[in-house]
Amino acid sequence: MKKTLAVLFLLVAGNIAQAAPYYTGVGCNEEGTRCTFGKPSGRVLNWSKKGTVQELGERCEKFIANIDARKNEIAKSQKVELKYKNFTYRWTNDVQEDGRAKIVCSVELHSELADVKFDSKIVKKFYWVCENRDQGGVCAHYLDECEAARDEALRDSSVLDATIYRGASLLQGSICEIVTVKLK
Repeated sequence: MKKTLAVLFLLVAGNIAQAAPYYTGVGCNEEGTRCTFGKPSGRVLNWSKKGTVQELGERCEKFIANIDARKNEIAKSQKVELKYKNFTYRWTNDVQEDGRAKIVCSVELHSELADVKFDSKIVKKFYWVCENRDQGGVCAHYLDECEAARDEALRDSSVLDATIYRGASLLQGSICEIVTVKLK
């Protein structure tokens, strides 16, 4: 009986001693699939950004390059090791003045270090946002204010990336959220 308990203890202790998994909980493997009761550990982030081809690239190559460049800057003061998985891009039905559609780039960011986690949060929110000054309706803010707030968030050297998410509400009109991701 004591030998059986000792073997079980060694098996459990051996599994705990490994690097922290992306997901934690009962029945979770490292990738977080088939979790019985699992929750994210903060080491995986699904990140997406919508923009023009000039900003993000024809196939989002500038999107990844910008994240990589900022990661390298952060790595000068903090140990960072990221992997990019499940990269996708798609065109939107949002057509610009030059006739080109905007592009949405998405990637799954994985922190390979157990003590480095992602911190994604809304840093600013605008309500009743209009595209431009010529648009009719109730306008408390304009899209260029959202873009300026995003650019301001990117000036912080600890920010890995920042993006604008758009939404709408019956009571709050068109909404614009500036979301940043940092490494903690």
